[in-house]
Amino acid sequence: MKLKVDAEFARKFPSLSIAFVVARGVQNQGRPEALEALTRQAEGAFRARVPNNDALGALPEVKLWRAAYTALGVNPNRMRPSAEALLRRVVKGDQVPWISPAVNGYLATELDHALPVGGYDLKALQGDVVLRFSPGGESFTPIGPKPEEKTDPGEAVYSDAAGVLTRGWNFRDCDRAKVDGPTTELALFVELPDASLPVSRAVDAIAAIARNLETYCGARTAVGALEVTRALEVELP
Repeated sequence: MKLKVDAEFARKFPSLSIAFVVARGVQNQGRPEALEALTRQAEGAFRARVPNNDALGALPEVKLWRAAYTALGVNPNRMRPSAEALLRRVVKGDQVPWISPAVNGYLATELDHALPVGGYDLKALQGDVVLRFSPGGESFTPIGPKPEEKTDPGEAVYSDAAGVLTRGWNFRDCDRAKVDGPTTELALFVELPDASLPVSRAVDAIAAIARNLETYCGARTAVGALEVTRALEVELP
């Protein structure tokens, strides 16, 4: 299985990089107290560093993703990048919801790194994972009891051979490949749409996620990165 960036997408974002972790043997049940404590600690540290929405909007990570959405013709106030949506909830005083050890292991990292994290249950995927533009009208079923949607023309999507996996680049994930309790194998991604932040920022975030998956989920992990200045595809280990 490969991670691919479509050539047209790479022309739009020529300095795009995607760091990734593949985890196997994931134990994704229960509610480890140490992971919950880590999450609450990360919430408190983030609120101390970013006390309000003005401070949130000034973060370079938030500026980076708002600019990327704007470049795609998307209003980032209407369709927020996934990390910003989570961080706004924390700034408001809400807690990160408990979903599962694997998911909360990466949500805690979003608080530390302020970058979107997303990914899929590997066993639910068919073929390669591709970041591309949608021609529009593709079927998509979001997580949760929600009706089927259709993609917009030119929308940034992740897909596999069976269809769209994520709408709006990292705005909304599909139900088919969601990471939940039964998940034992997964792949997670952290992207930087341009070079305003170094690739090491995404790599560091992925390394932190890998440590959480190993510590709290007993997983075996392998990490890597795809930089479109060097290649448009990479084998997922």
